[in-house]
Amino acid sequence: MQTTVILALIAGVVLGALAASLALAGVLGRARVRASELAGAVAALRSDNELLRAEQGRARALDDMLQPVRESLESLRRASDSASRDRTQAEPTLATQIAAVQERYQSLEVATKQLASALARGQTRGQWGEMQLEGLLAHAGLLEGTHYRRQESRSGSDGGTRPDIVVTMPGGGEILVDAKFPFDAYWTGIGTDDPVERDAHLRKHAADVLSRAKELSAKRYSDAALSPDFVVMFLPLESLLSAALEADGLLLERTFERRVVLATPTTMLALLRTVSFGYQRALMADNAEEIKRAGAEMLSRLGILAGHLDALRRGLDQAVRGYNTFVGSFDSQAMRQARRLNDLGIAAQRGLETPEVIDVALRESDPVALRE
Repeated sequence: MQTTVILALIAGVVLGALAASLALAGVLGRARVRASELAGAVAALRSDNELLRAEQGRARALDDMLQPVRESLESLRRASDSASRDRTQAEPTLATQIAAVQERYQSLEVATKQLASALARGQTRGQWGEMQLEGLLAHAGLLEGTHYRRQESRSGSDGGTRPDIVVTMPGGGEILVDAKFPFDAYWTGIGTDDPVERDAHLRKHAADVLSRAKELSAKRYSDAALSPDFVVMFLPLESLLSAALEADGLLLERTFERRVVLATPTTMLALLRTVSFGYQRALMADNAEEIKRAGAEMLSRLGILAGHLDALRRGLDQAVRGYNTFVGSFDSQAMRQARRLNDLGIAAQRGLETPEVIDVALRESDPVALRE
């Protein structure tokens, strides 16, 4: 009985140990699986950590690359803010300036209309042409009363004539200039948008220019003047001539045939500067003659001075000869006797010395140099 109990206890212990061993094996298996899973997770975390570090390095590199962009954007933002402030501050001034420009434009438009209305009158056109011409004369350096005259009456074959400007040429001769010009058809032509109407008015303008040239030719200014065989018709606007030539290509030849030269401000200034250059050359020639006369007088005066100098030399030479003669006589007559008295024991209170002879010859002037 006891043996049975002991066996039963041993069997229970063995079975308990076996069950515990089996349970422990299960736990160890599950622990190994868990450890393996944990090792995989750790490896994954390490890999993720390495990727994160690489991403952080790339992020820092990208940040470094974007830094200049951020600085540029910040500078652009500040410049935009400054420009916005400047624009806000400048808007009142700009509005004032725009208003002033509009006022000036309106004033200019009014002045243009007034000018066109004034130029519609022939006398006013002539006065305006004279003003333009006088400006060119002043720009060329010509002086009224010296180089040109205004409104000088002349008598020709058709009675009294009156050129607007008479330009005196250096050395003699005159250039007669008329400053009255046609304007109405030209102004109407450039003010229309219809090309057909514009061409018609410009052809009328070319005809008016030719008609004015015929009037100047009929006055025959050159018959009563020491002038070239032509008269200058001054057109104070370059477009006055170009528009007329556009409508009539033979206009210049037709006016040349009538001994009339059409001149715009450009060609007129060239003509007046040529006259001014002639005066400068004439002045240089006059100065050369004056210099020649002054040189001749200077040489004559130098000749007189040379004569006085030669007389002075002769006087000095005669004085030197007289002095040397006196020294020789003094030495032979006075000093010899003084030495004898000194030898006889007569002591002088002051010693006597013979003056020196002047042996420097005076230089003579070369009279041939002046003649050469």
